[in-house]
Amino acid sequence: MMEYIYLLTIVGIGLWSLVNTLDDHAEMKQKERQQIASSIARMNLRSSDKQFTYDVEPPEGLVKE
Repeated sequence: MMEYIYLLTIVGIGLWSLVNTLDDHAEMKQKERQQIASSIARMNLRSSDKQFTYDVEPPEGLVKE
């Protein structure tokens, strides 16, 4: 009977360790994806044509004739 309790305890600790390892790995992958997305956004902002971010033509009411 005690052997079963020991076996269940060892299996439980093993499963708990596996779940913690997988959780840490998933968290690391999420942070890595976030860093990649941030660096891509930064590169896109640097290489974008800044003229498209604002109007170059004055509003119709302010056009000098």
